[in-house]
Amino acid sequence: MRLVVIKTDITDPYRNLACEEALTFSAEDGVVTLFLWQNAHTVVIGKNQNPWRECNVERIKEDGIYLARRMSGGGAVYHDMGNLNFTFIARDGFFDIEKQTDVILLACRILGIKANKTGRNDLTVEGKKFSGHAYFSSNGYNYHHGTVMMDVVPEDLPKYLRVSEAKLKSKGVASVRSRVTNLKEYLPEMSREDMITEMQDAMIRAAERTYGIKAEFADMPEIDPGYYEKYSSEEWRLGTKIPFEKEIEHKFDWGEVEIQLSMKGETIKACRIYSDALETEVFGAVEQMLTGCRYDAGDILKLKLPRGISATAYDILELIASSIE
Repeated sequence: MRLVVIKTDITDPYRNLACEEALTFSAEDGVVTLFLWQNAHTVVIGKNQNPWRECNVERIKEDGIYLARRMSGGGAVYHDMGNLNFTFIARDGFFDIEKQTDVILLACRILGIKANKTGRNDLTVEGKKFSGHAYFSSNGYNYHHGTVMMDVVPEDLPKYLRVSEAKLKSKGVASVRSRVTNLKEYLPEMSREDMITEMQDAMIRAAERTYGIKAEFADMPEIDPGYYEKYSSEEWRLGTKIPFEKEIEHKFDWGEVEIQLSMKGETIKACRIYSDALETEVFGAVEQMLTGCRYDAGDILKLKLPRGISATAYDILELIASSIE
């Protein structure tokens, strides 16, 4: 087994996300790669999220910051140069989310910070979130990435991010700012640049300890321009809107869902499903199944799901069926 570390000073989110995908699909068996990177002022949304709902798109355009979409699920996050991003990349058999999460927790302990894993994908200090994680898997290729808030400008979060009332209510808090913290609160003597450097070094040391091997360092690889074109394209970032007559919203244990249905008579002509769930592929599969189906509870519940699709699909179909009067 090998542990490879790649650090970059590139701050263009489209290039960093392109590199992340390229590294993932070129991963070698038996190699775990730790990719450390930062984005300049950027809002990054999950693969299945609706940007118009999750963030202030017009304010983002006006202020000239980036809006990016990643391949993994989960919710919207804000990056600036006070945030450090990490990505663990590995093939099946070497991809271990628990072990990878332990690396981040150990890195915090190395810096004298007692952090804990909370909920489905958050790390917290004293009950406040400083790190959110998301995951991607396809045909044996995997990545686990996340943020580490070191010195993010807190006033920028509510300017660019919108958090639903249902999500805030479920967490028992009043605003997005009250839910998060910067690790600078626990490292008061360090400058922003020093904190980022110290956390990068701590993560590398923690990875070496956790995996029991010495890290190798590598440069950023050459990236096919197609990857960059994908992430920078408006079609990928904003998606394609559909005219819809019916909209359904609900919060499940696994995440929030927003369903838009375009009708032609009694038939569902088109369907768009948005979600902050960590799953990614199930939503496109359900959209295809519903397209052309009669808008009837019985017909929707009779739909045959593709083999291997998760129970999330059943939740969505039952939600739509129950909403039909």
